[in-house]
Amino acid sequence: MMEILGSEFLEVVKDQQVLEVSESLVNFNELDFTAAFADLDQNIKHQKVTRIAITVNELVEGEPLTFSLETSAINLPVRYTNALTKLIDEATMYPVNIYMIIEHPMISQSSLFIQKAASVAAYLDDPASVQKRITTFFNDQVALIKAGGWESLLVPVEEETIVEPTE
Repeated sequence: MMEILGSEFLEVVKDQQVLEVSESLVNFNELDFTAAFADLDQNIKHQKVTRIAITVNELVEGEPLTFSLETSAINLPVRYTNALTKLIDEATMYPVNIYMIIEHPMISQSSLFIQKAASVAAYLDDPASVQKRITTFFNDQVALIKAGGWESLLVPVEEETIVEPTE
């Protein structure tokens, strides 16, 4: 599934025919993408639109963290059917890409960060390097959360010191 017709993609998404694989972990130390990559390989082989999610429950601020890999026509989560319906042209052929998605309040203002890992074609050509890119991306996001989240990246604005005249 290197390409998909917009209408076919929308049909799969609207009819909830997306293959979902979910795993729930207690903490970061158990994080391992081996099973996720095996599921991704299998679903790509069977040419299925896919969402593979790993939820980590033990986290800062008590919010679960979700990592997911999705094969999609555009860089939006496949569950966003209304937005996808507005953005996908039914008559257009789209390259199918693998997107890395992380969801947690400390990752961005919208609690969502999505980035393209590679096209399915590039993944099939060199799965090891794409898997390495995915693992690095997710590890970097975990490090960001542990460092205080997206707000820690904001440059603080220096407050102007007002010197009162003395008599």
